[in-house]
Amino acid sequence: MLRPGSSVSYNSAMHQVTIDAHPTEQAVVVRFDQSSGSPSNTLKKRASSANVESLGYQKVINLKELSPNVDIRALSNVILQICLFIPATSRSQLEQVLYFLQKRGTPRMSSSRSRSSSTVSFDRRSSQAAVLNVDLDKVDEYIECFYGETSAEKNKGAVALHELSKTPQNLTALVNNETLMMALARVFREDWKKHFDVATNIMNLFVNMSKFSIFHGILLHHKIGSLCVNAIEHETKRYDLWIAEMKKADQETQRKLKNAIRKQAMLLAACITMLTNLATDISVELKMVRRNLVVLLVKCLQMSSDSPNPLTTSTVKFLLKLSIFEENKIVMEQNGTIEKLLKLFPIHDLELRKATIQLLFNFSFDPKNVPKMVNGGLVPHMSSLIESDNKALNMLYLLSCNDDAKAMLAYTDAIQSLMRDVLSGRGSEVTKAVLLNICLEKRNAQLVCGAGGQGLDLLIEMSMESRDLMLIKVIRAISSHDGPTQNMFLKWIDKLLDVAKSEGTDNSESKSSFGLECMGAVAEIKVAPWAKIIQSHSLVPWMKDQLQEGIDESQEVTVLREIKPLQLQIVITCGTMARQLDAARLLVPLIDTFVHLLQYSWKHNKANYSLPIFSACQIDDEFVVQLLYVFLQLLKHKDLSARLMTQDSELGAHMIDLMHDANAAVREVCDNALLIMGEHSEDWAKRIAGERFKWHNAQWLEMVERDDHEFNNYDNEDFGADFNFDNFDDDFDMNEKLF
Repeated sequence: MLRPGSSVSYNSAMHQVTIDAHPTEQAVVVRFDQSSGSPSNTLKKRASSANVESLGYQKVINLKELSPNVDIRALSNVILQICLFIPATSRSQLEQVLYFLQKRGTPRMSSSRSRSSSTVSFDRRSSQAAVLNVDLDKVDEYIECFYGETSAEKNKGAVALHELSKTPQNLTALVNNETLMMALARVFREDWKKHFDVATNIMNLFVNMSKFSIFHGILLHHKIGSLCVNAIEHETKRYDLWIAEMKKADQETQRKLKNAIRKQAMLLAACITMLTNLATDISVELKMVRRNLVVLLVKCLQMSSDSPNPLTTSTVKFLLKLSIFEENKIVMEQNGTIEKLLKLFPIHDLELRKATIQLLFNFSFDPKNVPKMVNGGLVPHMSSLIESDNKALNMLYLLSCNDDAKAMLAYTDAIQSLMRDVLSGRGSEVTKAVLLNICLEKRNAQLVCGAGGQGLDLLIEMSMESRDLMLIKVIRAISSHDGPTQNMFLKWIDKLLDVAKSEGTDNSESKSSFGLECMGAVAEIKVAPWAKIIQSHSLVPWMKDQLQEGIDESQEVTVLREIKPLQLQIVITCGTMARQLDAARLLVPLIDTFVHLLQYSWKHNKANYSLPIFSACQIDDEFVVQLLYVFLQLLKHKDLSARLMTQDSELGAHMIDLMHDANAAVREVCDNALLIMGEHSEDWAKRIAGERFKWHNAQWLEMVERDDHEFNNYDNEDFGADFNFDNFDDDFDMNEKLF
C-alpha cells in the first residue's frame, strides 16, 4: 500500500509512467521515462483537449475544481478515459494521488517557494508571470510548448525563454539555436494578431537579444525587424477601429476593448524598442524610414498621449533618435509631433520626461517651433524642473529667447531658482545665460533687482569679486531698462567706471571684455548726474585719447583704423551724457574728434563706394549711428547748436551726404538732425531743401534716361503723347523763405 502523495511507476512495452502530486498546485504530474520516447501525436492531441500543459516528457493535469465533495473514483475514470498515456492498471495509484490532493487542498502561499526543478512556476497574484526557476538545458522542452493548441501552453514556453534571455550569458546559446529562432519567428508571425501575451513575451526576448549588436545580423536574417514594422502598421489601424467601436459599444464590450488596447500597447512598446536597438546601423534605420515608420511612430505617440505608458517612452526615444536627421524632423513637424508631446506634460516618469525634453530641444532650434512650445504652455513646466533636470534648463534657455516666454517667466518660480543658484555659486554658464535672457524683459529685471535693489547689489558684488563675464552681462541687461531700476545703479557708477577705465584697455581679452561690459552698463544710466561724474573722473581727456586711437594720421592721407568695441561704447556713453545740458557743455572739446571720425569714415566710404558706409572689416554701421546720435543730442540744446551749424560746418555737409544712405537707421538719425538744423537756421533750411530737390531731381532724370533707353527700339511707335519738358514748372522757388 502506498502513502498518499508518493510516486507510482508503471512499466510497459511502450513507455514508463510516473504519477505524482504537484508540490504547490492542485494538479497531477505524469512523467514519461526519457529513454522510452515521447507519446504519440494522438496522445498529445487527447492530452491537450483535457487542459493538460505539456513540458517536455512531463504532463501536468490541472484540477482546479477539485473540492472535498468531488467523487475521487468518478474523477479517476474521467482522467483515464481522456489521458490515454495513463494505463488502466494505474487506477489505484491515480486515486491515491487524487485523494491526497483532495485532503491537502490549496497550499499556503509560503509553500510556493518550493518548486519542482522541471517546471516553470507562476505567481498568480499578478498578471505578469514571474518565472522563478528555468533551466537552459530544457530549451527543447520550452520549444515544445509552442506546438500546443492553447495560448496558455505557448505563453508558458515564451515566458520561460524570456526569463532565460534576461541573463546575458544565456543569449549566445539561445541565438545560435536555429530551431529556437525559427520557432520564435514562426509563432510571432502566426499569433501576434491573436495572442498579445505570447507575442509580447517573444518580442521582449528579441529585445534582450537586440541589446547586443553582435546578434543583430541573426535577428535581421530571421526578418524580425520587418515583422515589427508589420505589427506596428497593423495595430495602429486596429486601434482606430477599436476606438470607433468603443463609442457605440456597451459597458462590458468597452471594458474588454480597453484591456485589449492595454495589451496592444505593451506589444507595440516591445516592437518599437526592438527597432530602436536595430537602428544603430544607419542602413537599417533608412530602410525603416522608407517604410513610413516616422508617421507610424507619431501615430503610436497619439495612441498613448492621454495616459503615458511604456509605449509612450519607447516611441519618444525612437523619435529622438530619428530627429537627428532634418528630413525625419520635417515629417514629425508636419504630423503634429510637437503638439502631441506638449500634451504629455506634466510627466512624472523620469525616463520619459528626459527623452521628451531632449526631443523638444531638437525641435527648438527651428525658430518657427519655439512659438508653438511657448503657446502650448511648456515654459511653466520647464521652470519647475530647472533645479533637478539639466535638460530642462537647456530647454528653458532656448525658450527664453522668445519674448512671450520672457513675459511668462515673471509668473513662475524660475527667477528665484536661477538667482539662488547663481548667488550660491552653483549656477552653471547655462543658468547665467537664462538669467541674462530673461533680464531683457523689464518686469523680470525688476524682480531680479528686488524692491530695494538687494538682488542687483548682490549680483554686482559677486561679479566684481569673481570678474564673471556672464554676470556683468546680466547687469548690463538690467541697466538697459527705464524706470526704478535706473536709480539702483547710481551708487555703483563710480565703481563701474573705474573698472571700465582700468580694464577696458587691457591687453588681456578677459579683462578687456569685462571692462567693456562695465562701460556698456554705464552707458545705459540716463538718470545719473553726468556733469558731476565727468568732472570727478576726468572722463573727457580719457575718452578723447581712446577715440583718437581710431584715427591714423601717420600716413600721407589720414585714415580710420579698426574701431574697437570700447570706442563704440564710449560714443554711446557720450550720447547718453549729451541728453543733459550741463554734461553736453563738458563734451564740447570732443566735438572736433567726433567730426573727424565721421569725416574719415565718409572718405573711406568714398574710396569704397561699392561697400556700405564703412568697410565690413573696419567700421560697423552701429558706430556711425551712435556718432550721429551724439550730434543729434547736442543739436537739441540751443546753446550748443550754433557751434555745430556754422556756415562752413563740416557736420552739416556730412549730414546731407548721409541723409540718403542705404542704412535705414542712419537715414532716420540724419533726418531728425537735419530737421532740427532747419528749425534753428533759415540758411540751413534752404540748403537742406535744395539738396533734397537735387537728389530727387537726379533720381527722376536717371529714371527718364533709363526709360528712354528702354524705348529706343520703338521709334516708329506712336504713344499718343508729346511731352514737352521745357515748359515743366514744379512751383519750387529757391529764393522763397520756408519759415
